[in-house]
Amino acid sequence: MVTGYSLWLLPLCLALGAGMAAVLYYRNTFEDFSRPTVWLLSVFRFLAGSLIAFLLLSPMVKTIVRTSEKPAVVIGIDNSRSMLGNPDSIFVRNELQDRIERLSAALGNNFEVIKYTFGDEVKPGDTLGYTGNLTDISAFIRQVNNRFYNRNLGAVIMATDGIYNSGSDPTYLVRDVSYPIYTINIGDTNQYRDLLIKRINFNRIAYKGNRFPIEIIVQGFESSGETSRLKVMQGEIEVFSQDLRFISDKQVITTPVMANANEAGKLRFRVSLETLKGEANITNNAREIIVEVRESRQKIAIVANAPHPDLAAIERAIGNSNNFETELYFVDNFTKNPADYSLFILHQLPSQTNKAAKLTGDLASLKIPVLFILGSQSDIVGFNNQRTGLSLSGFNGIYNESLPVLNNNFPLFINSENLKQLLREVPPLLSPFAKYTLGNAAYVYAYQGIGTSATAMPLVFFNQNPEQRMGVIAGEGIWRWRLADYSKNNNQLAFDELIGKTVQYLAMKEEKSRFRVSVRDYYAENENIEFSATLFNESNELMNDKPVTITINGEDKKRYQFEFSPLADAYYLNAGNFPPGIYSFEALAETGTGTIKQQGTFIITALNLEDINTVANHRLLNTMASITGGFGVSPDKIGELAEMIKNRDDMKPVTYARKRFTDLISFYPLLLLILAFLGTEWFLRKYHGSY
Repeated sequence: MVTGYSLWLLPLCLALGAGMAAVLYYRNTFEDFSRPTVWLLSVFRFLAGSLIAFLLLSPMVKTIVRTSEKPAVVIGIDNSRSMLGNPDSIFVRNELQDRIERLSAALGNNFEVIKYTFGDEVKPGDTLGYTGNLTDISAFIRQVNNRFYNRNLGAVIMATDGIYNSGSDPTYLVRDVSYPIYTINIGDTNQYRDLLIKRINFNRIAYKGNRFPIEIIVQGFESSGETSRLKVMQGEIEVFSQDLRFISDKQVITTPVMANANEAGKLRFRVSLETLKGEANITNNAREIIVEVRESRQKIAIVANAPHPDLAAIERAIGNSNNFETELYFVDNFTKNPADYSLFILHQLPSQTNKAAKLTGDLASLKIPVLFILGSQSDIVGFNNQRTGLSLSGFNGIYNESLPVLNNNFPLFINSENLKQLLREVPPLLSPFAKYTLGNAAYVYAYQGIGTSATAMPLVFFNQNPEQRMGVIAGEGIWRWRLADYSKNNNQLAFDELIGKTVQYLAMKEEKSRFRVSVRDYYAENENIEFSATLFNESNELMNDKPVTITINGEDKKRYQFEFSPLADAYYLNAGNFPPGIYSFEALAETGTGTIKQQGTFIITALNLEDINTVANHRLLNTMASITGGFGVSPDKIGELAEMIKNRDDMKPVTYARKRFTDLISFYPLLLLILAFLGTEWFLRKYHGSY
C-alpha cells in the first residue's frame, strides 16, 4: 500500500480518531450508558474517525497485473490474378483456402493467427477473389512491420507465386526483420511457349497535325524458328502490320510505329500478336492503348532573378506533363512577348536588385496568370504592389523555416494520398517573417508550420481574382521537396502532382460557367475516380446547399448515377473504380433558379502486369525464407508448417507485468465498513435512549 502523503502522518489519523471519541464520551458520567457500553461506543467512533482521517492521506493499493501474450503468426495470401495463371490454378481456386484454414486451426491453440490478403493492396481477412491487378509483396512486409512493431510476432507465412510487379524487391526488405518467413510456393517455375506484348511506350497526349511514335516491345519464349504477325488497329483501320521472326527462345523484338493525329479527340489502338500453336498463355498477346489528340500545347515562362535550384525542380516537374512546355529566362534577358504565354512563374521577382516593373505591368494589363515565389532576394514592398491578395507588413529581413500544414478544406483541386503524405514529411521552406494579411478571394492550400505549431500565415495560396488568377509560394527551397519525394518513394510523382495541379489551375482558361467540375484525364483501373465541383450563385458567391448529380456513361452504354457530397465550400465525389475504357459524364446542378449542366470525358487504362509474367519465382521465396530463418514448402506440404513452427524454441508466450494503483477512497467495502461503525454507534445510542 502507498499513500499520497507521508505515512508518518498515520499517528495523527489515530490521534484524530481518539480525539473524536474523547470529545464525545470522556465527560460521560455513565448515567446514560454503562461503562462497557461507553467503551464500545468509543471504539466505534475511534475506528470510524481514524479511517476517515486515513482516507485523507490518499491511500492506494498497489497490485501487479500479469498478462500473457501468445506469439502471433501472420498468414498472407496472394490475391492477384497471376495466382490463377498457372497449372496450380485448380488447387488455388478450390483447395488453397481450405488448407490455410486447417493450418490456422492447427496453430490456433499455441498462437494468435492473423490473416491478410495482398495484391494491389493489403487487406485484413482471408476473402479471396484473385482479382488484384498488381502484386506488391513489399507492401505486405511493410504492413506487418508497422502493425506488429513491439509485438510478440512469432512467424509470417506467405502463400504466393513470388511474382511481384509493384513496389521494391522484398528480399532487401526482409534482411532486417526479426521474425522467420515461411513460404508456400504456388505456381509453376517452368517456362512454356509464350508470346507476349511486354511493354508499349507511347505518349498519352499528342497534338493535332503531328505524327506520334508508338514503340512496341515483344518477347517470345520457347519460340525459336516461329513467325507471328504484329498488328496495330485503330477501330477497323489497320495502322501497321509486320511479321516478326523469332530466332532464339528468349528473344526480345522492339518495333517502332508512327501514327497520325489527324483529328482532335481520343484515339483507341489495339496491338495484337498472332497466336502460335501450343502457346500456353494467350491473354498477353493483345493490349489496348488510348491517345488523346489535342489542339495545341500551352506555354509557360519561368522568369527568375538569379540562378536557383528551385528553377530546375519546377521546370522538370512541368516538363513531365504533356499539357505544357516551359521556357526558362532570367529577368534581364527576357525579351519575349508576354502574350505568347499562358502562365508566368516569377521566382523572387520583384527583387531587391530588379523591380521588373515593365514585366509585372505587362502581365497585369494583359491579365496573364502569375505564380510568385518569395525568397531572400524578393523585394517585399514591390511584391505588396502586385495585388496578389497577400500583403506582408513589418518585414525586417528575418526569415522563418516554415513547414507546410495542409488545409483540408481547400476546394480548388484534390490531393492524392501520396501527395498528402509527402507534405507531412518534406523539409521546411525559407519564408519571410512578417505579418501576413490575406484578401477575401484567397484560398489557402497550405499554412506555415513553425516548429510543431501551425500558424494562420499562408505558405501556398491562390487568389481567385476574376480578372487575373494568381498564386503565391511564400518561401524558397521547394527543390528540397522534390528530393524528399525521391528519397521516400523512389520517384517524384507526388511533387510533380503538386506543381502540375498548381500550374493547371492557374493556366486554365477562365471558366465563365457558375458550375465547374474537375476530374483527371487518366486513371489506372485500380484507382478510384474522384470528382470535385464548385457552384456559384447569381452574385458569384460559392454555395453547396443545392443538389449536384452526375451520370457517367461507358462505351458499353452502361450508365452510372451518383450524387455529390458537400465538402467545405465545394462538392466532392468518389465514384469508385471502373473497367478500362473511355467514359463521358454529364453533371447537373440545381441552383434554385434553374439547372446548369457540365460535360466531360476521362480515360481508364488497363493494368496488364499480371498477364506479362506467369512463371512462378520460387527462388525469390526461398531466398526470403533462408534470410529470415524460415523455410519454403510446396502446396502439398502446407500441413507440415504447423509442426515446423511449433518445434521452434524461439516462439514463446511473453508475460507482461503492469503495476496498477487503486484508490482506497473508491473501495466500496471500506465505505460500507465506516458506515457500519457509525450506524452501529447510532443504533446503540438510540437503543439506550440517547441521541
